[in-house]
Order: sequence, then structure tokens, then C-alpha cells
Amino acid sequence: MQNYSLITSLVTGFGLALPFGYLAERFLRSPALVGYILAGVAVGIIPGLPPVNEAMIEQLAEIGVMLLMFGVGLHFSVRDLLNVRTAVVPWAAVQMMVTAILGACVAMGFWHWSFGAAVLFGLTISCASTVVVTKALELRRMTNEINGQVAIGWLVMEDLMSVVLLVCLPPFAQAVQGADVSLSAVAWKVATTLIWAAVFVVLMLVAGRKVMPRLLREVALTGSNELFTLSVLGCAIVIAYGAGAIFNVSFALGAFFAGMVMQESRYAHRAATDSLPLQDAFSVLFFVSVGMMLDWHVFLQHPIEITLVVLIIIICKMTFATTFVTIARWPLETAFTVGACNGQIGEFSYILAAQGIALHLVDSSMMSIIVAASIITIAFNPVLFEAAPKLMRIFTSRYAWARRAAMRPAPFSQLPENAPREILDGQMIVVGLPEDGAQAFFDSLLKAKRRTIVICGGSAPVDRLREAGIGVLFGSPSDPMVLVQAHVLSAGVLVIPSGTAAEAKDVVDAARKLNKTLPIVVLTKTIDDGVFFDQTDKNLKILCEPLVTSLTVAATAIEELFQREESEAEEEANRKTVREIINEEYMRTVAAVRTGGASDAAESESDKLQAAAVTVADEAMSEAKRQTPVQKTLREAARGWGRRAASVFFWRKRGSDHSGNAEPADEAKPETTEQTAQTPPKA
Repeated sequence: MQNYSLITSLVTGFGLALPFGYLAERFLRSPALVGYILAGVAVGIIPGLPPVNEAMIEQLAEIGVMLLMFGVGLHFSVRDLLNVRTAVVPWAAVQMMVTAILGACVAMGFWHWSFGAAVLFGLTISCASTVVVTKALELRRMTNEINGQVAIGWLVMEDLMSVVLLVCLPPFAQAVQGADVSLSAVAWKVATTLIWAAVFVVLMLVAGRKVMPRLLREVALTGSNELFTLSVLGCAIVIAYGAGAIFNVSFALGAFFAGMVMQESRYAHRAATDSLPLQDAFSVLFFVSVGMMLDWHVFLQHPIEITLVVLIIIICKMTFATTFVTIARWPLETAFTVGACNGQIGEFSYILAAQGIALHLVDSSMMSIIVAASIITIAFNPVLFEAAPKLMRIFTSRYAWARRAAMRPAPFSQLPENAPREILDGQMIVVGLPEDGAQAFFDSLLKAKRRTIVICGGSAPVDRLREAGIGVLFGSPSDPMVLVQAHVLSAGVLVIPSGTAAEAKDVVDAARKLNKTLPIVVLTKTIDDGVFFDQTDKNLKILCEPLVTSLTVAATAIEELFQREESEAEEEANRKTVREIINEEYMRTVAAVRTGGASDAAESESDKLQAAAVTVADEAMSEAKRQTPVQKTLREAARGWGRRAASVFFWRKRGSDHSGNAEPADEAKPETTEQTAQTPPKA
């Protein structure tokens, strides 16, 4: 049976994930990932299931984490990471430190754990799950919004800090256990880790941004879909592994940077589409593996500890993150979003706890508590996302500072103060960017020189657009505050060239609340997407992308067909009949004979004239067949045309033989010459 451990593991994992995920979505009104975790718990409870290789499931789950972070990187540019650095770089580290101190104090004060175990416990609850947050943001279509970008940047910073913690944990364990530890050696090891991580980041941002887009282009030119998909997955997995094996960076972080540099390619959308099915499949195995780590007996053995840990993670971590983002002068909505993202723990917590057990800092009971708290907080995390807007409304209704923070725009999500006033009246508002052909779209905007405001993510060429006089806003287009800042009340038209039908509908609804008569143009993916919109709205134009493409192809084909028919008609009009060719040849020959210089020309053209005469004879035969019985017979008509053709050759031959001895009297009779040139002589 061990030979089938992979197959049986997949059968059990996917077989249980499907019904539990459906039950979670259908009846529990929770995300499917909650059902996947319950499926993992059921693996150890339900008897008679095919055997599962836990180590193999964990490896497959690691692949899922890499692919998921790779997909996040494909929608995250370098500019996005730099835009959120003020909220991420210092405050994420501060939040982890404050949470770790609080956790250590609780462990030492209430449970009387040792110093080493308490510090390790504090570190395990200080970092959030990147996979869980990413899935939550994708479900709410917040990945490309400012709030989602700040949250992802926060998680990236926490992952970098967790890598440093993993490096520092062995010497910390030695010091706690009484062994002599050189502080200089520890500092050198930490510095080396940071240097290698920095080298990896610089290498990916400098060399990778040039190599990987070119690689995708060359593979795409082959025309092989299989090879393109293989190149995308190969780059994600190979770079992630190289980041861990060479640069001591986590697999997830390496995959994220791989996707971020591949985002520079114009094939990034295709890469994201091709890798999405595998991301979803392997991420399911990740949540199943989390559930498999749980021993349900821990709820009976340590109920108080689990409850206290859950409260610290949900309440304290969320409070700390929200407070620090607000101090960084970001909007209150962004602060609550980041707070909700920090209301759980995940994969790095398991890694830290497992290493602590290996270093004999804690026993396995701590791992059980961490896993139980992780499952509860992950399952409760969707509730935090739903509660965040309600909490924000409560705070804004009671506190003046909250109202000021709620009205505060993001540091880069506003029109510049020097924005021309003329673009704020009768302007075109563009929501998002086309997924394909964005460069051509920009070029058309710049060439038209229309008054335009673009609402998009941080990956847009902001500098180029603003230099051309186009206003750029960062934010959610369905947010009325963003539309107000874009001056939707005085806009001339609203264009939505990208996104799903649900996203476009949210934007249309928000715009209609502010401007009832604003002309809106929406480009949908399928014809069926039109049902999402109000069909009675006369100012709403729905364009289906496949239909527009088909009509464009048809129009181009018809235009090419018309051009071909016109060319053929012109050639047909210029084509001479057989009789016209014979007459032209005859008249040219006569003129040459009369001028005394056509002996050579007549000889050289005899073959051509003979062929033309044969054709004339064939036409005569066809014409004779259509004659009535009172007219000439077929034989007589053919004989007459044959005599005329023969007389032409005989006369031409005779003229060429005596062209040099032509009588002078002919030159004195122009009328006769002209008449001879028009009428072929008879034999």
C-alpha cells in the first residue's frame, strides 16, 4: 500500500475537501477554506479512509504555498511595494515585537512557562498567515486595491522578519540552555542572512526584470501552450527553491518575488491564468494539511490556554496593527483592513514551533495549542473582514479622531495639487486598465489628448500619464469617495475596460448614486455578463469583448475582400480582348512597314500573331454555332475567318520582303495609307 501513498493521499485529501468545502459555503456561510481545514481534521477521525502520507501532503502543500505567492506577485509590482513602504517597513516589525512581548508575558505570568518557551510562544503568535490573507483578499477582489497592497506588503515584511527569527532561534536556544554563545557570531550570522536576502531581492529586481519577461516572450513565440505553462511553473518553483537553498529565504518569499518580476512582461496575465488552476488545487492541500496537524483531544486538555491564545491573536494583534497603520497616517479603512489580516496565525508559526521542539525549548503540547488556535483564528478570520467596516462606522460615529482618519486620503491616492483644472470638467474617467494591450490603450489616450482621469492600481505608468496631463487616482473605483475625487459629477463619460462583471456592476452602482445621467461604457468578458446590469439604463452601453473582437475580424476580412475584388475588376477593365490585340498588332505592323523599319519586328512577332489568329478562328467557330440556318454554315464561316488570318500572314511576309523597295507613290497618298491601316487587306 505504501507504493500508492501519493495516490491514496490525493484521493483522501481531495475527496474530503470537496464535500466539506461545499458544506462550509452552502450551509455555514463561511469560505470554503474552513471546510478544507475540517476535512483535514476528519482525516484522523473517520475510520476506513485510504491511508494518507502526511509528509507527502505537507510537501504538496508547500508547492501550493509557492504557487499561491507566485500568483500574488504576478499582480504586485515593484512600484506597489515602494508605495506602501511607509506603512510596512517600520510598523510591521514593531507590531511583531509588541505581540511577542505580550505573548511571552502571558505565558510566564499565567502558565509559568520558562523564559525560552515563553519567548518562543510570543514569536509564534506574532506572525500572520500569508496564504490565508492572500486567499481572503482574492475572495474580496482586494488584491489590486490600496488596502490589499498595504496588507500584502505587511505580510512580506513579516515573512522577512520570520526568516531572521529562524536564524536567531538556534543560538537563542543555546544561550537559554546555558551554553556559551558569542554575540558577535550571532550578529554575523544575522547580518549574513540579511545580506543574502538583500542579494536575492536585488538580483530579482535588476536581473530578473530583464531576463524573465524576455524568456516568456521567446517561449510564447513558439506557439506551444504546454511549453508556456511549463515555463511559468518552472520559473516559479525553481526560483522559490533557489531562494531557499542558496539565499536562505523562504520558498513563499522567493515565489512572490519571482511573480513580481514576471509581472513586468506583457504575458503576465496569461501566466496568471495558466497557473491559477494549480494554485487552487495545491492551496486546498495546504488547508487540509493544517487540519491534519490537529489532535482534537487538545480542546479537552488545554481549553483555557487555547481560549486565551485566540483572544490575544484576534483582539490584541488586530488592535496593534490598526493602531500602527493609523499612526502612519493612512486612512482608517486601510488600518482596519490590515488589522483584520493580522487576526490569525499560520505557516510560519508552525515552523517556529517545530524548530522550538527540535531545539528542546518546548514540548509537543505547545504545538498542539498553536495548531488549535491557528485553526480557530483562520476559521474566524472571515468574520473579522465582515466586522471591520461595522467597527469603523462605530468609531467614526463616536470619535472625532476616527472621523478625521476616515477622511484622510492615502499618501499616493490623490490627484496632484498641480493637476490642470480643465481635466476636471467633462473628462473621461477610465476605471482600471485593459489586461491585454494596456500600452496601446495608453498610447491612444495620449494621442487623443482628451481630458482623462485613470483610476487604477499602482502598477500603472503614473509618471508618464501625469506628464501627459492625465490624472491618476489609486483606490477602489467602487468607493464613492474615490469617484468624488475623480469629479464624477462633472464627468463626460465613464469607461470600464477591464475587470469582472461583478466588479463593473459595483462601479456602475456607485457611479449611478452620484450621477444618474452619466454615460457609461462597459467591456464584458462574455455575452451572458450583460444580465448583471440594468437593461433599462439608456446611458449604459455594454460591449462584449468576444463580440467586439468578432465584429472587428469580420470588418477587416470584408475590407480585404472588397479591396481584392476592386483590384480584380481594375485588372479586368484593363485586360484587352483578342480582337483588340490583333488590331493593335496589325496596325503597328502596317505603320512599321510604311516607315520602312519593320522587317525585324514583323518576323519577331509572327508567332504571337499566329496564336492570336488561331484564337480568332476559335471564336468564329463558336459564333457560327449560334447562327441560324439562313446564315452561313459552320464550315463556310470557319473557312472565311481562316482566309482572313492567312491573308494577314501572307501580306505581312510579302511586306517584310519588299519593305525596302516601297514605291514612292505610296507616300503621296495618305488617305490610301490611312484606309489600309484601318482595314486588313483581303487575299
